[in-house]
Amino acid sequence: MLKSGIYGKYNGIEYEITIDMDNNIKIMTEEINDIDHAFVNIYNSGVYSKKVNRSELTDCVSVSYFGIVDGERVQILQETEDEFQISTGSMLVGDNLNLPRIDRETWLGWVPKRKVKLIEEKNLIDPQVL
Repeated sequence: MLKSGIYGKYNGIEYEITIDMDNNIKIMTEEINDIDHAFVNIYNSGVYSKKVNRSELTDCVSVSYFGIVDGERVQILQETEDEFQISTGSMLVGDNLNLPRIDRETWLGWVPKRKVKLIEEKNLIDPQVL
């Protein structure tokens, strides 16, 4: 599964990072072996989170993906074993790729992974400005 979002290291271990409505920084994981007693599973979903200080984070990055299909740039939304779900806001791109139009400005469809050149974008983030 493609990893997208904000990630950073806390005590040398990489975690996904979220910011709650009170501007608190939280790290999240499903790996029970990577947690201590301060992690909580609030929603009983198997995702453990812990509030941390920005100064405790290192190597923060924002990770996102896009794809090139038949020379057209598209968003990558989801994946299965064999396909990517792609989307575009461009009528020309949507028509060129024969994507179904799902609303006024969105074309969405599934394409075989073999037809997609996957491009990962990583941008460094200063944890102090999260």
